[in-house]
Amino acid sequence: MTRLFGDALRSLPAAAYALGALARPFTPEDLVQTNRLSGHVAVSPSGASIAYVQTHYSIEKKRQYSQLFVQALDARDPLEGRVMVADFSKDSRPNPPLSESADETDAKKRFEASQPVWLTDECLGFVATDARTRQATVYSVHGSGKHWSKPQAVFTSPVPISDVQYSPASDILAFTAGVYNGTTTLKETADLDLKEQERADTAQVYDELWVRHWDSFITSKLAQIHVLQLAVDSDGLLKPKNEPRNIIKDTAGDGRVEVSDSFVFSPDGRKIAFVAKRPGSDYAWRTTSYVYVADVDGTAATPINPEGGGASSSPVFSSDGSRIAYLQMAAPTYEADRNQIKVFSVEDKSAIDVAADWDRSPSELLWAGDSTLLATYTDYGRNKLAKVDIASGTITPVVEEHSVGSAQRLSDDKLLISYSAFDSPTDLYTLSVDHGDISRVTQLNPELGSSVFLSPAEDVEFVGTDGDAIHGFLLRPPNFDPAKKYPLAYVIHGGPQSSFADSWSTRWNLNIFAAAGFVTVAMDFEGSTGYGQNFTDAIRNQWGGKPYRSLMLSLDQLLAAHPYIDSERLAALGASYGGYQINWINGHSTRFKALVNHDGMFSTISTYYSTEELYFPETEFEGAPFDPKARENYERWSPERYVQNWKTPTLVIHSERDYRLVVSEGLSTFTALRRQGVPAKLLYYPDENHWVLKPANSLRWHKEVLDWITRWTPEEQTADDSSSNTRKFVVQNEL
Repeated sequence: MTRLFGDALRSLPAAAYALGALARPFTPEDLVQTNRLSGHVAVSPSGASIAYVQTHYSIEKKRQYSQLFVQALDARDPLEGRVMVADFSKDSRPNPPLSESADETDAKKRFEASQPVWLTDECLGFVATDARTRQATVYSVHGSGKHWSKPQAVFTSPVPISDVQYSPASDILAFTAGVYNGTTTLKETADLDLKEQERADTAQVYDELWVRHWDSFITSKLAQIHVLQLAVDSDGLLKPKNEPRNIIKDTAGDGRVEVSDSFVFSPDGRKIAFVAKRPGSDYAWRTTSYVYVADVDGTAATPINPEGGGASSSPVFSSDGSRIAYLQMAAPTYEADRNQIKVFSVEDKSAIDVAADWDRSPSELLWAGDSTLLATYTDYGRNKLAKVDIASGTITPVVEEHSVGSAQRLSDDKLLISYSAFDSPTDLYTLSVDHGDISRVTQLNPELGSSVFLSPAEDVEFVGTDGDAIHGFLLRPPNFDPAKKYPLAYVIHGGPQSSFADSWSTRWNLNIFAAAGFVTVAMDFEGSTGYGQNFTDAIRNQWGGKPYRSLMLSLDQLLAAHPYIDSERLAALGASYGGYQINWINGHSTRFKALVNHDGMFSTISTYYSTEELYFPETEFEGAPFDPKARENYERWSPERYVQNWKTPTLVIHSERDYRLVVSEGLSTFTALRRQGVPAKLLYYPDENHWVLKPANSLRWHKEVLDWITRWTPEEQTADDSSSNTRKFVVQNEL
């Protein structure tokens, strides 16, 4: 059963929609300056306290702030009940003055804390990495309540470390570090790094794929798991008893095994489960990965699912360590295949299928007792959480409204979850699994509930290409008046196997467009997740077919049902596949007045030869373009074939470090537009990847996007108005 969470979730009171005239609109400045959770939230061994890193950007000061907080879960006031144990800020400008440095007079401000990890209920660890030497130190602070000690060094690694975890049962600290194949100590890797810096040339040589992935070129380093044991020394401080040891380096004959997901301890702290691909030349065109189990005293790991298939994920031990639940895809080349639940018996060395007929794709698993699992999953525009009975496969929803992000077990009945909605930024809550009760733990952005208006979302549904229901969301501008006419922002998601969910986002936040005066609509077309696997699969070899037609059919029905939308003032925006769709729309329709293409695809063929994950286009277009039959599919769905039809003014956005859809796709789009005299603008970032993540860059992104769609969707001109197409969106403080 799901309780209505209303007051517990909403940062905005229920009556706030009626108070839209009193609260000011949400702005890009508000978005980039929100307080955000960064990284993993750590739960103390007793489950009584949490620790988390909160980040914040200041536009005025051009500084990024990072603070580590400890908070009791039973605190009555989310703000008063927390204690800051580390506070750090840095100049976020690309080239800050040389005089800028951290304030080292205050012990709390010397450490940019990350990766909090509880060592005991009264001792919290965290990682701080030296920006110059790249050495990573695990520090500890001791205390309780409002009183915590100054940080003390526990262990220093000569190389950066990540995913730090600790098992109180075995006193073992584990982490991932990038090491060179064949090395036996972290110092050897650090020494090789120094030797690499002495090279006179900068060449990198490859004889296999991958060459690069996401936003980085592949190096000869491998992410591998290391462990060390901690003990209390004569001064009462935790210190390592031994040097860190690589527990998976001998897993493969040639040593080349690399952790591709987070790892988990067994309850006794003697084993670690993780996900990795096997070494081979097919990394780029196969998704197959395995769940491995390693002994903390060993140097090799064994897969529990050696038969393979597709991608594996989310391994988690049962409370007694006798079973491991995990997620498994079947298809070896399809990243959007349905995740199926498996439960592996450590004793029998065999796995069973759980809820095999459930037509949803869970993303994370947790144990809730011996006979029940908890699963997060996307369903009909919400990121939900449900109980899964292992024996029967029965699915019992626990959270059905808004969106659950991460979830951690506090007890069999109680979880710590991150939770959000379109009109409520992400915060932490506790959830009763049995009763559905939810209680707020944090309130990171209280001002958004008092002085800033956020538009609530309304579900909409239309009939698509094959008669399927096409679901989406509609947000109205502040101070909405149905008697007036409003421009439309038609937002198209990327993926394409993803969806719009009722959740908060720091990128493509729909409330930004609504607050700028646009009725904002976002539809889940064929290929979207959360509507069954057949619907997700329906986009394969149909990129410019069914999704495009469903988007246009939905738009027709939207305009007919909502006469306050001005059909002469339509703008469409999209990123990644959404950017592809923008180019496709430009070649097939002139109904939009403005288009925004962020990191979109220009040519399906050039994209195949420049992207990194080849399994993606080979699945979507049913082969590689050097196969004559598959090439017909690539050419059929390539936007480049229709550039002669492009007429709509388009803002093109692309970034240099985008290796998924490389920058030449954006440059080609801009060239095709301007060479034909179509109004266009190129927004280029030399330091971003497929996403725009830096706060100042994000602010500029929003300014350019809102300015563009505002300029090309003006209200009807009067005879006295000679300033055609000169409207501009004004970012606060830039008047």
